[in-house]
Amino acid sequence: MRGHDEVLEALERAFVDNPRLRVAPMEEVARQLVLGGYLEEEPSLGLVGEAKATIVAEEQAFGPDVPLEES
Repeated sequence: MRGHDEVLEALERAFVDNPRLRVAPMEEVARQLVLGGYLEEEPSLGLVGEAKATIVAEEQAFGPDVPLEES
C-alpha cells in the first residue's frame, strides 16, 4: 500500500510531465502513475484524491500572486 507522501510526490511529478492529468478522472490518474513509471502499483482512488487535494491547497496558498521571498 502506498502512503500519502509517496503518492503526493509521484502526482506532483506526473502533473509537471503531463498537465492534462490535472483534469483527468481519478481512475485515469491512478493508472497513469503506474504506466508513467511514477509508482510500481496503482494507488487507491482515495489516496490519489487526497494527494490531489493537497496539491490544489498548496497551489492556492502559494499562488502566482504571492511572493515567496522579498527582492
